Amino acid sequence: MALYVDTAFIDDITNVARTVPLAGVTTNPTLLLAARERGQQLSPRQVLEALLEASSGHVFMQPGASEEEEMYREALSYIEMAPERVIPKIPMNQVGMRVARRLSSQGYALAFTAVTTVPQTYCALQVRADFVIPYYNRLERSGIDATARISQMSSLCRSQEPASTRVLVASIKTPEEAARALLAGAHDLTAPPQVLLDFISDPLSEEAIQRFNRDWEKMNKL
Repeated sequence: MALYVDTAFIDDITNVARTVPLAGVTTNPTLLLAARERGQQLSPRQVLEALLEASSGHVFMQPGASEEEEMYREALSYIEMAPERVIPKIPMNQVGMRVARRLSSQGYALAFTAVTTVPQTYCALQVRADFVIPYYNRLERSGIDATARISQMSSLCRSQEPASTRVLVASIKTPEEAARALLAGAHDLTAPPQVLLDFISDPLSEEAIQRFNRDWEKMNKL
């Protein structure tokens, strides 16, 4: 299992990585826009370069292009920056499937993003995708039982011979959603910086730690 931070803002990664054991970074055009709106004036390639420097793990980078040739070229340009570490996130639609088939035939690692159904997951397995990425919170908001859907996807991936496609669950908004995704069989999680930090904290834990601190101080005064 692995934890990824879901952000394109470089300072976020530095801060979270001091506390949370990260396997890498996931990003997408929406996160790139959010980082730009926060004042990070970098091109997508400059962001990727900075992410590779800020993290020692994998970096998931999603092409913004919607046309097949442009999407393919953009994905390749990202991969070429660090072939062993960059994993293109390819949208799960017909154009994305054609791009993914081309990348897979060349031996590149890839992830399908915005995967919402079991049939889509099955198609991803046929292409030997390394990851399928469902959106937990978005599924829930659409009226779908995200826990049940992720369980179905995970079971299908584990039935693959050999089992090589991992379910990386995104759109995690709370530690409780993370727990449900993990218990449903998710291999990996990606979440925003603050949510990852929230994974580590709990009121009951804090209460116990505060008691230990008070007792330590009392003991030292005896």
